[in-house]
Amino acid sequence: MTRSIAFASLKGGVGKTTVALNCAFAFARRGARTLLVDTDLQGAIGMSLDGVSDRPGLAACLARNGPPLEGVVKTRLPELCLLPMGPVDALDEDRFAVNAREANIVGRILEQGQRDFDLVLFDTPAGLGGMSRIALEEVDSVIAVAQCEPLALRALPRLLEMLARLREIGAACSLLGVIGTMSSFRDPVPLASLEELWSLYREQVFDTAVPRDSTFLQASRAGVPLGLLSRRPPAVSAVFDKLVAEIEERLGTTAGGEDDGPIRLVD
Repeated sequence: MTRSIAFASLKGGVGKTTVALNCAFAFARRGARTLLVDTDLQGAIGMSLDGVSDRPGLAACLARNGPPLEGVVKTRLPELCLLPMGPVDALDEDRFAVNAREANIVGRILEQGQRDFDLVLFDTPAGLGGMSRIALEEVDSVIAVAQCEPLALRALPRLLEMLARLREIGAACSLLGVIGTMSSFRDPVPLASLEELWSLYREQVFDTAVPRDSTFLQASRAGVPLGLLSRRPPAVSAVFDKLVAEIEERLGTTAGGEDDGPIRLVD
């Protein structure tokens, strides 16, 4: 059975797209047929990957009322596919979520993905409305992404409350876990926030936290996941292998040279 996970956060700029992208890559490297769907109108996944931002994607499929997976982009890693948002006309943004709900776009993605994918991951926009809520209503599981800083931690209870309310009205979404991002054991503020996160939500928080590291900026500039930044992946990329192993455990599943610079993920 295809499993579906949304990466969500009330607050923007917490590293949600970075986590979603690198988890998708790690899942695929472990053998899971993985589809990463961008539901952010800003096209965050497309902006993060070289060769994707200018391709038609979910927005074009919705505009044509075509099959949602028509815009899927295959990558050089056979187990990983992407469904970017694609360009969205600024004048259409206000109605995009309304049209997406009327077309049951997320439900159709999941239905059509049953045959070809083991996992469908959704990178959602910040906040709890619009495309975020549509994705949360349809997925099996949710991973809350919380930056290790005070304001982001204060916003986390609202996301958890939203999930509880959605379950009350029949949605299947359950909290798979909370991932702390931009952590640091040298800076007292992120360290204190991470400790607070563990203290308040110990059973829900993943043991693996994503550190603040300049390598993420290098990968973003190169337009690749961390694992493709060089022939020898940076040490921090192992964080996502550990995180994905934890996610698999909670899901009760297992997915079966010289430094030449970044290797493009998409042809």
